[in-house]
Amino acid sequence: MGPNMKNLKKRKVVAEPRVEEINFDSESRQEWLTGFHKRKVQRAKQAAEHAAKQYKEDKKATRKKIREERKKDFEQAMEEHSKVLQRMKEDAGDISDKEESDDAWEGIEEPPAVDYEAEYIDEDKYTTVTVEEMDASREGLLKSAHEADTDNEEEQEKPVETKEAETKTAKKRKPRSAASEAARKKKRNFRYESKEVRRETMRKQRNVKSKKAKARKEKDA
Repeated sequence: MGPNMKNLKKRKVVAEPRVEEINFDSESRQEWLTGFHKRKVQRAKQAAEHAAKQYKEDKKATRKKIREERKKDFEQAMEEHSKVLQRMKEDAGDISDKEESDDAWEGIEEPPAVDYEAEYIDEDKYTTVTVEEMDASREGLLKSAHEADTDNEEEQEKPVETKEAETKTAKKRKPRSAASEAARKKKRNFRYESKEVRRETMRKQRNVKSKKAKARKEKDA
């Protein structure tokens, strides 16, 4: 016998435990055999819950991303707006400095001379108003006083001349009888002038007055 046979004899054979009997739980066996549909429905429910949860998380992440993008756009717009305002302020400051340098005070300017003639026309009245610049010097004040005295003398002379003319006319007139006076009034015809005629008459009067005022002004000068 060889050495291998000796080793085999020396080995001890270890026997495995034997299962004497197999017993099945009838309820568990029945549940396992009939629970395919139930487990399928449960898996579908779990999948739906997982999908809903994932949808909420994705939606939340999307909203967060949108808020961050809007915030970023708003900050960028505010930054651009601030730059524009700063540039406008700088431009306004440059313009103000330029205007201040251009508008340097050069003293009080002399106002333009006031010298004009205004005419006021009514249907029955005609008035000419002459406005001249006042000379504050002594010669100017004396000249104004002299002109005022001359105008007053002319106004005082006019009523005297009018009264003398009326007196002469009254002397030339002959006394009339009541019958002749009534006949004269009866024969008198009143005729109203048209608007164009009145306007032409007033224009002629205005020209005459203007010429007189101009002549008096040249005479005083």
